[in-house]
Amino acid sequence: MSEEEQATLLRKLAREAGIESYALFLPKYEQTARRLGHRNNDPKLSRETVGPRQWSRWLAAKAAPQPYARLILEELFRQPVELLMAPVGTRQMEPASSLSVVQHPHITEEDLLMTAHDAASHAGDAASLSLTPEAIQLLRTQLRGLARSYHQKPAAEIFVKARTIRDTIERRMALTHRPTQSSELYLLAGQACALLASAAFDLGSQDAAETLTMAALTYVRPIDHAPLIAWCGGNLALLAYWDGRPAEALEHVQAAQGLARSGTAKRRLHSIAARTYAHLGDPGRVRYELEAAEQADPDIRDDHHDDMGGEFGFSSERAAMSAGSSWLLIQDGASAVEASTRALDLIQMRTASQRSVKVEMEATVDLALAQLLNTDLASAVATLQPVFDLPPEQRVDGLLARLQGVRSQLTVPALHRHNEAVELGHHIEGFRRDSARSTLPGAPRYQLGS
Repeated sequence: MSEEEQATLLRKLAREAGIESYALFLPKYEQTARRLGHRNNDPKLSRETVGPRQWSRWLAAKAAPQPYARLILEELFRQPVELLMAPVGTRQMEPASSLSVVQHPHITEEDLLMTAHDAASHAGDAASLSLTPEAIQLLRTQLRGLARSYHQKPAAEIFVKARTIRDTIERRMALTHRPTQSSELYLLAGQACALLASAAFDLGSQDAAETLTMAALTYVRPIDHAPLIAWCGGNLALLAYWDGRPAEALEHVQAAQGLARSGTAKRRLHSIAARTYAHLGDPGRVRYELEAAEQADPDIRDDHHDDMGGEFGFSSERAAMSAGSSWLLIQDGASAVEASTRALDLIQMRTASQRSVKVEMEATVDLALAQLLNTDLASAVATLQPVFDLPPEQRVDGLLARLQGVRSQLTVPALHRHNEAVELGHHIEGFRRDSARSTLPGAPRYQLGS
């Protein structure tokens, strides 16, 4: 059965009318409610409205409309509710459209006055609907706090809290018709989706991370918010090269670089570009991008990478850690040791509350792999000891992928016969089985090579 055949008639008609989106459907629904309430002298019917969750449930036929809602939906779509809730094709549709003028033999003066009254009433309501500045500022503060505490909390906790904020933003969107407030809410919704994308990646779902990044772009492209668009482009590049699509990653990062203005944004994108070129096996471009990342001016700021900051920022230690990863990809062990050591030194200069466990542990694993490239097994074993103390909820996907690189390096001829290499390999396998992903109910554990 095709997707079209499985869809409800309600969804099909709403889609054809261009009002499947809740934001576009709500004004039509409330306008129809006022018209019916005035016609039937029923003030309660005139005030009838619907929330986004209920609209979604109607579209999927997961909830039956109550009496007032039945009246409004049947007036709006010119079909009985039973047919609207049924799959497309259940019965021949009646050729009618709720959004076109209903054909009467005559249009009376009462009809003209009623239409004028509805238009004036809705215009007044639309002009008066707005949120207090404090309501929007509260959402911004909550989101900023979550982004800045990202490095201190498990990814699953971040995901749940960011989802709650995003759901609240969606509900607030229906409560204002002021363009400036709508733009602010679209930006916050995009940032919430971007934070969800980071958490989804750390929890091991690249598909969810990519979808959430695209959702963030969908929110912010209409308001042309270049900093978040650039951040999303970098994230899509990162996801692409982790998935073995470096050519696509390069397209994303080059497009994003054209939008970056702040020093933090440029440093992040040059670092991602270096990793991309490393995946493509181009040492010259790796070096060029890393040098460009170092030259980015941190005093040039923007409201996403810097003012929101946290997970959206790109600290000097994060840049150094990323540089170490790039050198590893082109098998330059000496440069990787230097960059990873610098990342760890910078982290040690932070206070305990400022340190990112994720960046510290990923830089630690990179350093161990660089030491193995230099056939220094004893140093690698010692370097990795702090990593194995991490609780499962902090064993995020980027860390586990790096450990898989260490595991693979232990099998090279120069190392694989050493007892320390065998023991370290077994330790890594056991460590990977219990991860941030495995703490989720019903989630599969890691398998070696995943």
